[in-house]
Amino acid sequence: MLRIEPAAARDREELMRLYTIQKGRPFCSWTENYPAAENLEDDLARGDLFVMRNETGQIAAAVSVEKDEEVDRLPCWNPDLRPVGEIARLAVHPDFQNHGLARRIVAHVMQVLKERGCRGVHLLVNSRNLPALRSYRFFRFETVGECEMYRQHFLCLEKSLEFIITHPFPPLYDEHSRVLILGSFPSVKSRENRFFYGHPQNRFWRTVALVFGEKVPGTIPEKKRLILGRHLALWDSIAFCEITGSADARIRSAIPNDLRFILDCAPIEQIYCNGRKSYEIYTRFIEPMTGRKAECLPSTSPANAQWTAEWLAKAWSVLKDAALE
Repeated sequence: MLRIEPAAARDREELMRLYTIQKGRPFCSWTENYPAAENLEDDLARGDLFVMRNETGQIAAAVSVEKDEEVDRLPCWNPDLRPVGEIARLAVHPDFQNHGLARRIVAHVMQVLKERGCRGVHLLVNSRNLPALRSYRFFRFETVGECEMYRQHFLCLEKSLEFIITHPFPPLYDEHSRVLILGSFPSVKSRENRFFYGHPQNRFWRTVALVFGEKVPGTIPEKKRLILGRHLALWDSIAFCEITGSADARIRSAIPNDLRFILDCAPIEQIYCNGRKSYEIYTRFIEPMTGRKAECLPSTSPANAQWTAEWLAKAWSVLKDAALE
């Protein structure tokens, strides 16, 4: 299980080793004198250096939020995206590359910048650094210019932070949960309520109550009692995305959730996905991490209007058998 947090003073030596490892690698444009200890100290002093650690505390990746006035003065940036943050010095340890860590830590920093009041984010990428360009294209950064700095040719990338969002509330499970139900990403109403399936037209709560012969819960405490009392667990496949509104079709740049902390703590025997989008994210990104298969159930979303309440209850009746096995 990986966690992202601000770097601490005790990380100095390990971070400098991480920077040094990058130098000379394919596509890396860093030089013998950059990044330097001075850059590291400035980042630490501002609280603008973030690290991703593995279970043992080893730093797997790091990234900084920069305060570079020379870059900020470039004429290509959109003035409507100010105040703006700059991403710099992204590094992933070679032992952890090709596992999506760069995307995860960049997503985290973009959310931090948004919470600080930034409207946009920009950065420079060496035009030959193809892996970095692919990572930023995933987030739909726009190339707004080019420049020559530090004897290198850079592309100037930026994007708005308006519609990016990190999943705003925790999973629901306990040590008795045997069936995990995964949605895609919370709707606008769910994000406001900070709990699952908050849209009044979503038929999830009615369907689960009907399957188990219970009264439809109205309050969040009642909903929690229904889920945990039937040995179920709730979470979503997506940890971060760019979305306008609530529709799955509007989800872009999705970063998957890491389910391993749930699977390590609860005796989950079966995983069900609520709808095709959740299932798509699970099979593409999460199943390779967990090695666990999931089954797709028809979506309880009001957009899935062709499924009647009776049909949904029949399809979702597998929950009862799985929870009681």
